[in-house]
Amino acid sequence: MAGDTMPQRLYKTLYAHYGDPNWWPARTPYEVMVGAVLTQNTAWSNVEKAITGFGEDLSPQRVAGMPVEQLRDIIRPSGFFVRKADTLKTITAWYAQYDWD
Repeated sequence: MAGDTMPQRLYKTLYAHYGDPNWWPARTPYEVMVGAVLTQNTAWSNVEKAITGFGEDLSPQRVAGMPVEQLRDIIRPSGFFVRKADTLKTITAWYAQYDWD
């Protein structure tokens, strides 16, 4: 750490204590958001089941275009699927305002 700047030292200290900051199992920032919603009040194994329901296409465009009833069916294993589907629709609409980025 000798010769490192203050932010570099801080990062290295936090990394040593907390580990990899990119541990979340997702391929895109949108998948992180979906996982964060689905994991509320449930076990991660149930979230994995729900995410598996999307197959290879867990994209914001797909979620935006699907009926809420279909989204509820997909995420049902995560529990509280009615509320979570509404939240995902809201987050996805917000994300669309920023060109999906």
